[in-house]
Amino acid sequence: MDKDIVIKRREESVKDLRGWILVYGRRKTGKTFLLRRVFDKAHYFVVTRPGRVLTERGGETSYMSIEEAVKRAGALLKKGEAVVLDEFQRLPEEFWEAIALHHPSGKLIASGSSLGILKKIFDRRSPLLGLFTPFKLDLIRYSDAILSLKNVCTSLQDALLWGLIIRDPWVIPIMSLGDDAASEICDKAYGLLASASGLIGEVFEEEDRSLTRIYDAVLRLIGEGVWKPAEISGILTSNGLISGGLPTVTGLLERLTGMGLLEKVMLWRTRGSRYYFKHRSPLLSIIYYADQKLNIAEGIHRRVDRNLVLRAFGREFQFSLGEMLAEYMEGIKSYTILPNGEGDIDIVILDSKGKNPIIGYEVKIGVLGRREAEKAVETIHSYGIPKAGLISATAKPPSVPGSYEELGPEQLVDVAEQVSRSKL
Repeated sequence: MDKDIVIKRREESVKDLRGWILVYGRRKTGKTFLLRRVFDKAHYFVVTRPGRVLTERGGETSYMSIEEAVKRAGALLKKGEAVVLDEFQRLPEEFWEAIALHHPSGKLIASGSSLGILKKIFDRRSPLLGLFTPFKLDLIRYSDAILSLKNVCTSLQDALLWGLIIRDPWVIPIMSLGDDAASEICDKAYGLLASASGLIGEVFEEEDRSLTRIYDAVLRLIGEGVWKPAEISGILTSNGLISGGLPTVTGLLERLTGMGLLEKVMLWRTRGSRYYFKHRSPLLSIIYYADQKLNIAEGIHRRVDRNLVLRAFGREFQFSLGEMLAEYMEGIKSYTILPNGEGDIDIVILDSKGKNPIIGYEVKIGVLGRREAEKAVETIHSYGIPKAGLISATAKPPSVPGSYEELGPEQLVDVAEQVSRSKL
């Protein structure tokens, strides 16, 4: 059943774009699957790592040289046909001129599993400059994931939690979506870590970089919850991995963010920091967190504690919800870490300029009790946030004085439906 699930993505609107299109994004975000769905009549060319091209049309496949493939693709474009050129980043730049000669004939969809390809194509010296409309394909949107699962999972809570995991579409065929999400992660943690490590290695390979010990250490520290550049710098320096201090770490974090592996969440009214660095993928964040706590990668086979995994789920639920709610309100997602270890405000939605708060939320996977709700609302208002909201993935939170809205599973699905109806 799980393998047959198809996530309906708003990015399918790529079919409505006119002219030539460049679809780009991190590896394993579903680019090829999406293009095959929306351009099902197109001629497919896939540039392989050994430097040959796999062609597909009408169920028949064959291999040819890159030179021959470029000539054939050009002839098809000249006839007004649609051509998909997958793994475009592997195409030697010496062939770009030949492709540019056929513009604007036909419909060329170039797909690249590298964020660096965008800079190369839009470089002022590139023969392809100005010929493509760029279209970024990121992880599956949380709202799209929720709506695809609401009638598949045994409960709406399960749909909300599984929705975090399947934002990485490559994991769908290997997971049992009818089971409890946290337990399934525990059962398959070792295999998922191996797959995640392979995925990250592929991302570095496509970006023409080496997955060095330094990059790996940064990804692991972020997974563990060490997010401050200064703290990361101190740990890496003490371990003898870097010598350049904070500027070196800042550069590493920016590069990993540019590669689609990390994201930086804006911090609002948080002393000493402007951004909170985290894994872009909820799945990778959860797996790295478990590995850092249990040394899974070292081959220490022990039962992965469900409560440990649920803690990581709670953090990812908070950030994915913030992303969805920011889109719903046309604002910007942010986060507040309170001073003196007093906790945090899980979600703060800022206006479109990122200056003034619109609403703050307390978020919990489990039941949110009345006393806990009252304290959260009081804290949110004490920071000058005009509205306070309460969210639970289990049941609608209680209405308490000062609360603007309470969102349980049903209400969150309603928000997802409203967001999903919006246009790109």
